[in-house]
Amino acid sequence: MIELYKKEVNILYIIFFFKIIILALLPLTGDEAYFIKWGANPADGYYDHPPMVGWIIYLLSFIGDNHIVYRMFSVATTFVVAFVIYKIALLYKVRNSVAFHTALIFLASPIDVLLVMMTNDIALLFFSSLGTLFLLYSLEKDEWFRYALLAGLFLGSAFLSKYFAVFLMFSLLAFSFYMYKNKATKTVLVVFVIVMLFVAQNLYFNYNSCWNNIMFNFFARTQNNSYNIGTVLGYFALIIYVFTPWGLYFLFKNSFDRTKLLKLLVFILSLGFVIYFMVSLKNKIGLHWFLLFTPYIYLTFSFLREDVLNKLFKYNAIFTFVHVAILLTALLLPKSLLEEHKKYSDIIMYTQPEKVCQELEKLDDEQIFTFSYSTSSILSHYCKKDVTVLFSNSKYGRMDDKLLDVRTLDNKDITILHKKVIDEKKLKSTCKSYDINQVEIQKADFYIATCREFNYNNYKKSYLDYQKQRFYDIPKWLPVGECYFKDRYYKDDK
Repeated sequence: MIELYKKEVNILYIIFFFKIIILALLPLTGDEAYFIKWGANPADGYYDHPPMVGWIIYLLSFIGDNHIVYRMFSVATTFVVAFVIYKIALLYKVRNSVAFHTALIFLASPIDVLLVMMTNDIALLFFSSLGTLFLLYSLEKDEWFRYALLAGLFLGSAFLSKYFAVFLMFSLLAFSFYMYKNKATKTVLVVFVIVMLFVAQNLYFNYNSCWNNIMFNFFARTQNNSYNIGTVLGYFALIIYVFTPWGLYFLFKNSFDRTKLLKLLVFILSLGFVIYFMVSLKNKIGLHWFLLFTPYIYLTFSFLREDVLNKLFKYNAIFTFVHVAILLTALLLPKSLLEEHKKYSDIIMYTQPEKVCQELEKLDDEQIFTFSYSTSSILSHYCKKDVTVLFSNSKYGRMDDKLLDVRTLDNKDITILHKKVIDEKKLKSTCKSYDINQVEIQKADFYIATCREFNYNNYKKSYLDYQKQRFYDIPKWLPVGECYFKDRYYKDDK
């Protein structure tokens, strides 16, 4: 088969070569660093999302504590997705050459190149793809039980990657009973029992951790959202981008046989896209939201004729090389050209964090504080010291709420680093006195504040009380086992 598509495979080798270069050159992002912080603090759960990506990074850290090592999981995931596309197509009687060509089209797409960062969406894509494949195998093959076990394990792991997995599981449940009737009962039952073990684990964590995942995903991040036509238009623009305009054109002109595969794709994509449309009415939909549905988006192309698939592969490859050229140009651009940019300090923070760490070493402080989770995570990773978020009421990245007991800072002097001019209002009510010094790192301005005799009680009134109301106001209908935040700061309050 590879010989039949020798030209296409050679193109994929070139794309893969550039992808590895991009993977190596792309600076560690704030989100990646945040998940690396998860891996450095192994736990049964974390504030923002279920814990799977943290567990994976923890295991990979035994190979090497380096973001290049962690990103190799993302690279492996792209090949897993291509494999799943190929195998599902074969399972539903798509010709071998068409199935193989469809998988190659995915590997030639911009989506493949962009999947270099290690995030919870990568873990979701990895486990959900294999879970779907094994579920379909269980429904179609005689050895149903072992495939059902594997489907349950992988779909359960997908749930512990991100709650989005539930959308896919509902679609698969509906498809299974619609297409396979009573035959699906035994498979669904086995998968359901196993998945519920993973759900139980997450519920147990939330019960004893202030319902972190629930409070963040269903309350904190959805408050104060209102209808926005821009987010709706952005959602449809992303659909066009993921399918590509030429891909949509080819699909529009194509006729479809009502096969099992088509019905599977209709169940999965229609439910997912309708839910995303509803969400887009008030929230911005990011490209990463589509990763869960990537295998099924590309499986729609398996209905095209081979001559059309040849065109689609060529157009996707050209589109991908445009992405590669833009990314490499941006990554290789001399930083000196950006010195006048208002976010030049951010650029230095992400591209030369070691230089920032060298400046922090001069302070000889065991613990440094910042105002944002991305900065603290980047510095924690590169400086190999405890860098923690303080003075932040952001709904994002609140893992440090659990790691830091603010009471231990009372009457101590603390050091705070910021990439912008520090708002002195943050310090006046909490520090008995303070100094703010401007330092230049690689021609970028950073600000270091020394807060003397930190006042915990004032900080509690200014920040913790707000955070309690905003992020830890657990609905009364949710039973609570333990809540580290309330137990720590409000247990003795009347």
